[in-house]
Amino acid sequence: MSQRSEFEVCGVVHLVRPIGRTATDLASLRRGILEVESASLFFHAVQPPLRAPASSDLPPDDFSAWVSGVLQDFETAERLSFAAQRSNAGTDVLRAELAQVLERPGRGVGTAPAESAFAFRAADSVPVPMFTAADLPQLFDGLGRAEASAWFYHLVEEPWCQGGELPLAEFVRNAGAPKLATRLAELSQTGLPLETMRREAMRTWRRSQLGGRVARAATTPEAERADDARDAVARLARRLVRGRGVS
Repeated sequence: MSQRSEFEVCGVVHLVRPIGRTATDLASLRRGILEVESASLFFHAVQPPLRAPASSDLPPDDFSAWVSGVLQDFETAERLSFAAQRSNAGTDVLRAELAQVLERPGRGVGTAPAESAFAFRAADSVPVPMFTAADLPQLFDGLGRAEASAWFYHLVEEPWCQGGELPLAEFVRNAGAPKLATRLAELSQTGLPLETMRREAMRTWRRSQLGGRVARAATTPEAERADDARDAVARLARRLVRGRGVS
């Protein structure tokens, strides 16, 4: 991967379309998973966390939700959910993991009525450029304010589409923060809810800056430090006043 001097942060929009295929039991679900296009597996197993980005719990993938809710096969649903959460190396791995689970079905209802059939859909991704960062402070300042789709795109979708490669982590590593890059790569593999990943990434970034702040403070003139302290107190007071609703 070539080294970048700038990093473009993107959000993403997913255009969802039906593909004209349904499943009414585990056998037809397995055949569908083995045969549908990559964009369909992405929509049903990878994209669900973006639908509830602020949740502290990971939303279920569509396959396990249907098997649990319609077929009442809770054992198979649990194993499907686990397979979807840890299959982060792309289409082939995900397809194989899900199909393997469905080779050993549990004890659910055999066939769903036509009106409750699983309808396969696919999602086409449209990246939406948000901003370009030339260094790490710009990058994390922007990411701290970015919408959930940016975190999903860079920590979930890009590595899934590129076989595990994480361009965001590569940029951070080349910018001189290898530990931070490693942490981002770890987060992308965890399957955590988006808000949890965002919070952990920003916390790691802030911690990485503490040493530099201490060093700068040690060389800052006393009068300037006093001004900074007064500014900090004033900002805190303003936040407290706004929190009480006082104008």
